Amino acid sequence: MRWQVTSEAGVAPELEFRRSALLAMFGCVAVVSVLSLSLSSLWSFAAWEQTGLAALTVKNVALFVWLWRRPRDFETIGLVELMCEGVGGLYKFGTTVLADQTSYGLGGYVIWLILYYFVASLVLRGRRALLASLALLAGLLVIGGLYWASDDIPATLKRLHGNTLVQMYLLHATFIAFLALQDRLLGRLLRAVHRAEGEARFANVDALTGLPNRRQLDAWLAEDRGPPRSVILFDLDHFKRVNDTHGHDAGDRVLQAAAGAARGALRPQDQLGRWGGEEFLVILPGSGGPEARAVAERLSSALAALHHPGVGRVTISCGVAEAGPGEALGGVLKRADEALYAAKRGGRSLVELAV
Repeated sequence: MRWQVTSEAGVAPELEFRRSALLAMFGCVAVVSVLSLSLSSLWSFAAWEQTGLAALTVKNVALFVWLWRRPRDFETIGLVELMCEGVGGLYKFGTTVLADQTSYGLGGYVIWLILYYFVASLVLRGRRALLASLALLAGLLVIGGLYWASDDIPATLKRLHGNTLVQMYLLHATFIAFLALQDRLLGRLLRAVHRAEGEARFANVDALTGLPNRRQLDAWLAEDRGPPRSVILFDLDHFKRVNDTHGHDAGDRVLQAAAGAARGALRPQDQLGRWGGEEFLVILPGSGGPEARAVAERLSSALAALHHPGVGRVTISCGVAEAGPGEALGGVLKRADEALYAAKRGGRSLVELAV
């Protein structure tokens, strides 16, 4: 069957976006690391800095390949990256401000530390991303507090570097606030999109049976799929008697069970929907009259074998019509309807092929 309603509409595209963004980040950082390493001799990088750049390049290339080959490991890879950035960043920041006693924190790398927040917003969601970001900022603040409280660092040096440290913290706090706000706005947007998709989808779904409704069937009928194409119009025999004898709730249950059984009896390419009341329509693209009749026979047998608790068995009558060359849609449906009534007049629980 072509018609499927999923409860996770929009989730896969969002996850694909997050994966692609993280993949792009790994690739960009790896390229920048390679360029920096190639120019390290011009900038008089120390040996340990060159080693660090080489390790950073290897790490990002490895994570890029891992995510490329195993996209399902997205969250695990992201958590590994967060751990590397968080632990490495705090260590480097602490070493620089407490040992080297400079406010530049990570020296030329201080700007790159905000990538941690970007990765957290991609890998984690909502409150988890915010908590992970605040945890890193808290670690940076603790190290800054130790810097200001240290008696080994001259007060003149602290005053000299104070503004730079404060600006760094404000930059990090601003970036966290921006990403948190963006996440909320994105969440609202996605919910609005999902709601609109749901409303559009259910506008074409019959509320009782979950099958496509007449609007969707009309849209399918209007599609130009080329000959041959056939339709099966069927309804439940003596359905009024079911409602009158057992009540409309029982009748609704019969309709729901019949819809489920019909779905199971049809082929993947067949299009089934509720035409109205106890009538259902099946569109069979690429099927001629004899093939459509065979499908209808199978459908009739499947529904006749279905036992409805408290009601018993309910059969169906089917009218089958193959669209002729250039035949108008209304003509095909009219012939199928006439064949259905011929099946009714013939004693019901029959399949009639229109001529």
